[in-house]
Amino acid sequence: MLTQVASTWWPNSKSSIELARRRLSVLIENGLLTTATVTAAKLPEIVRPIASWSPGDLEPDLGAIAWKLQSRWIEPPRQCRAYLATSLAAKHFGGRANGKLKHQYQATHDLGLTEVYLRLRQDRPELLPYWLGEDLVAPYRLRQKLPDAIIAESPSATPKLVIEFGGSYDKQRVTNFHRDCQDRALPYEIW
Repeated sequence: MLTQVASTWWPNSKSSIELARRRLSVLIENGLLTTATVTAAKLPEIVRPIASWSPGDLEPDLGAIAWKLQSRWIEPPRQCRAYLATSLAAKHFGGRANGKLKHQYQATHDLGLTEVYLRLRQDRPELLPYWLGEDLVAPYRLRQKLPDAIIAESPSATPKLVIEFGGSYDKQRVTNFHRDCQDRALPYEIW
C-alpha cells in the first residue's frame, strides 16, 4: 500500500506520499510491480506482537489473545490500491510472485503481514535474511499448520521463530495455532 511504502522509506518527509508514488511508478514502468484494487480493512497500529510464546513458558490466555485480535478491527473494509511484485521481480530478487493476489479476500491479511515485516525491518533487521514466507515453506509443511512466515535457515529447517499475523482470529483458531507450535516446541509471535 502506498502509505506503507511512504512511511517506511520517507518517514520524515512532508512529501513522502508523492516520493513513494513516483518511485512505485518507476517500478511499474520497469515491469517489477503491478497494481490491483483490493478491499481491505484499515490496519491497526502494528508495534509489537499481541502474543509471544516459547517452549517452557506458561500457556498464555488464549481467549484474551483472541479478544485483542478481534477488537482491534474498528473500521469497515474499503477499496484501496495494492502494489504487487511481478514474476520479473521474483526472478531478479527471489521469492514467488506473479503480480496477482492468490486470495482477493485476504488482502487485509497480506497488508498486515507486510506491516509485520516492515516493523521487523525497523526493530529487528537481523531477522530479515531468515524470513521465509508461507509460499516458500508450504512444500515442507505437509499435514502441518502453515504459518504466515518463519525465521529459519531454510524452508526445511526447524524454525527459530514462527510468525503469524492474527486477523480477527477466534479463540479456537488461536488455540489451534498455539497447540501446533507447542507440540513441535516452536517459539512464536502472533501480531
